[in-house]
Amino acid sequence: MKKNKVLNKLIINTLYILLSTICLQETKAQIFNNSQPHFKVKWNEINTDNFRLIFPKEFNESATLLAQQIETYIKFAELNLNEKPRKINIIVQQNHIQQNGFVQLAPRKSELFSTPSCLADNQEWLPNLALHELQHVAQFDKLTGNIRKPFGELLALAFFGINLPSWYYEGDATVHETLFSTGGRGRLSSWDMELRTNIQSQKTYSFSKYVHGSFKDIVPSYYTIGYFMNSEMYEKDAQINSKIYEEMNGKLLRPFNFQRALKKYYGGKASKLFTNTIENLEKKWTENPTSNLGEPITFDDKYPTDYFLPQLENHGVYALQKNNQRTPRIIKFNPNSPEKTEEVLKIGAQIMPYFHIKNHLITWDEYSKDARFSKHTYNVINIYNTLTGVKKTLTKDSRFYTPILSNDLSKLVCVEVNLDNESSLAILDPNSGNKIDSIALPSNMHIQQPYFNENSNKIVAISVDQRGTNLIEIDLETKAMKELLSWSNLQLERPIYVKDNIIFKANQSGKDDLFMLEKGIISKITESKFGAFNPYYANGTLWFNDFTVKGLKVNSLKLEDFDLKSTSLEPARTLYQQQNSFQYDTISSDVDYSSAIKPYSVLKNSINFHSLTLSANNFESFDNYKPGIYWLSNDVLNTTRIKLGYEREVELNKNAYLAELTYQRYYPKFTVGYKNSGNFGIAKTSNGKDSLRFDFRYHQVTTDIQLPFSIYRGNITYSYGVNFGTYYIKRYDLSVNNLRNFVDQIRFPLNYQAYFNRNTMLSTMDLAPRWGQNFNFIYRHMPFENADNNSWALRANFYFPGIVLNHSFQTRLGIQQASGVFRGNYDIPLPDGFSFLPNYLVKNTLLFDYRLPLLYPDWTIGQLAYIKRIHGQVSADYLNIHDASLAPKTISAGLNFDFNLFKYNEPLFTFSVLGTYLNDLRASNKFSPTFSLSYSY
Repeated sequence: MKKNKVLNKLIINTLYILLSTICLQETKAQIFNNSQPHFKVKWNEINTDNFRLIFPKEFNESATLLAQQIETYIKFAELNLNEKPRKINIIVQQNHIQQNGFVQLAPRKSELFSTPSCLADNQEWLPNLALHELQHVAQFDKLTGNIRKPFGELLALAFFGINLPSWYYEGDATVHETLFSTGGRGRLSSWDMELRTNIQSQKTYSFSKYVHGSFKDIVPSYYTIGYFMNSEMYEKDAQINSKIYEEMNGKLLRPFNFQRALKKYYGGKASKLFTNTIENLEKKWTENPTSNLGEPITFDDKYPTDYFLPQLENHGVYALQKNNQRTPRIIKFNPNSPEKTEEVLKIGAQIMPYFHIKNHLITWDEYSKDARFSKHTYNVINIYNTLTGVKKTLTKDSRFYTPILSNDLSKLVCVEVNLDNESSLAILDPNSGNKIDSIALPSNMHIQQPYFNENSNKIVAISVDQRGTNLIEIDLETKAMKELLSWSNLQLERPIYVKDNIIFKANQSGKDDLFMLEKGIISKITESKFGAFNPYYANGTLWFNDFTVKGLKVNSLKLEDFDLKSTSLEPARTLYQQQNSFQYDTISSDVDYSSAIKPYSVLKNSINFHSLTLSANNFESFDNYKPGIYWLSNDVLNTTRIKLGYEREVELNKNAYLAELTYQRYYPKFTVGYKNSGNFGIAKTSNGKDSLRFDFRYHQVTTDIQLPFSIYRGNITYSYGVNFGTYYIKRYDLSVNNLRNFVDQIRFPLNYQAYFNRNTMLSTMDLAPRWGQNFNFIYRHMPFENADNNSWALRANFYFPGIVLNHSFQTRLGIQQASGVFRGNYDIPLPDGFSFLPNYLVKNTLLFDYRLPLLYPDWTIGQLAYIKRIHGQVSADYLNIHDASLAPKTISAGLNFDFNLFKYNEPLFTFSVLGTYLNDLRASNKFSPTFSLSYSY
């Protein structure tokens, strides 16, 4: 999966499902990605013997080429693993601009987020994504292909997750994309830079740390270490992965199945493979890389911090600061005293760190989304006036990237990508955001990271098409285009003008450096230790990012002090001879799929039964778990879910039958459920002294309607919505006749909920939002009954910054009032240890919590666990504050341990120990310890 965690989330959840049935009492998580595309999208399909490609109608022209490429990549996957992938649904989410993709089971499908963005690569985005994902399809089929729908896909997913660690299957797919293309991440020195820097800086980290990551140190993702470990295996035997899958297939219940297969064909377990991989990389990467640069500017940062895109303006250097402690922000500093940084503004989510400043204006792009449909996303342009402090969003619902301002501030230029993946250069009015002009690009060419020349009449940018990458110059007056380099498989980034010359970043000899193009002659400027990026020129000084073991730092040099020597750019290669010498026959499809395009009916394909499961709620909670069996249906666009099942009410000795339908294609999410079950009651006999038990069965019909919304505004996330629910119960088949005052039906009690939440985005190290205001109102009543049965509850939740960065102070206020059958219901948060307190009629609560990180140990406990963070909490909770004393009703303190299990990088488990003191004279025990285990992503 390309830069994605969705498949891993599915797999690890399923593994955790199986473990949880043995050892856990409670767990909460969302197993499946259940978001939807917008209902206004009209879908087409190309249905072949090998795949069904589903795509928006605007993507028709590009879909025919993609279908040809998929046919080719299916054959490549078959060559690699000796396994032809079975037919699969492939959904092109063209309205979702995140660069991503995944393959899943239950239901079996692949999704491609197909829009190319501003992220530089060494080849076209979508073909490489499809090549990578189809290797995952072959992996699924090679290992679990005989376990299929309509009953077995969830089981197949569980077996895949239990048997294979994510570093292995992602590393295998990354080797595959590198072998069967001229690009691939195996040829990107920026991709291995973090690992290379650690090795060359004598930073020795464990296998667990490279797999699970770290809060406090820079380590690459498990994709990277997985690629190099798979490459180590490939050097030994090009067919080793196919052999490993074949050895494991049919033995899916065998303990340590992967380790046994790996040991058989590699000669050692994963720990030995990791050790050998690092030792061989140490030989390839010399310990003391040379450099012609001075030391970068140092900042007073506790943890690794990046300072992206340094730009000199207004007597200071501006940079985009990003680290695990903070959300991204643009800062300004004096290069002579960098310890005094000044925050200019906080920014929101971005696909890639980016901003551009000219005079008093700063412009940048941000990732945005539709309020209801999470797979309908945008990239909008913002502008900020440093003189007035006014921030404005120039565009709405747009697909613009990397804006730049002209020198006279009259134009703003950015890249636009339409719904058929056609790129153009858009020229906007920086005051209104209106489009002034647009320059179309040649067919199938995408450009990235444009930059103005000194006169603002030309643009230089990266160009990418099927030939590879290049630099292109565009004359804004004549709209003429000129290729500046030869096409190659290099990762080119951030071209800028220096007078009539161009400086850009390229990867050469396994490292990224800055080069100058002067009258057709290329010269190398930097010889960095680990990598040089993001050049910016002002007043004879070249500013740029210099990578270190502590992140991207700011460096500079005087161009006049450098005696530049001409050089030539060589194609990028991997570190491995077998991969560099690998050759494959070009298998191209000449089928014209244009006539095969047909409308895709969402409604007709809404029923897709795929799995049996033993949990009614996908094991998202083990509270009151009831054994049963359920048949699940999900359509591939996540619009319709069906569940049919039987469960055993063990404590009641009753059988229950249920059915549930959820439909969420449009704005409301509708859920209708039916349950037939049994229960018992107690009645007084005619003498009024004795009690009599009676049994009955009942029909229950439930209806829920949800209207959930969420949006991003800068670094603030808003979520809001309303929910409505009701049900009807009809009781029948009583074991005792002639009961008096027996209520045989409950008619439509109504529940309403409205909520509004406003929270700042979380940094990686944050335990809670720095600022947040959350309100929730619930009302329940029974309008069709004569009695006075109603309740209401108001919950307010506020977050404040703690004393130190990443500390959090939380205040929760809950007020409720209830009458009739709703007395005793609790719709507000309760104090810690409430179950140990004497009975109270709860009218309100006031809860205070303080959370703080204590340690980021990165401890490995054998093969069992990896502890990433230890954090604490203290609480003081009040009950019924209208008649309470100044002393809280309960006081709590706790420790929380965040850890990963085995070699699975997700989810992140949290084991919590909480001690609560009960300040109540009637409490039999003053101290109450509790233990819990949860997990999150």
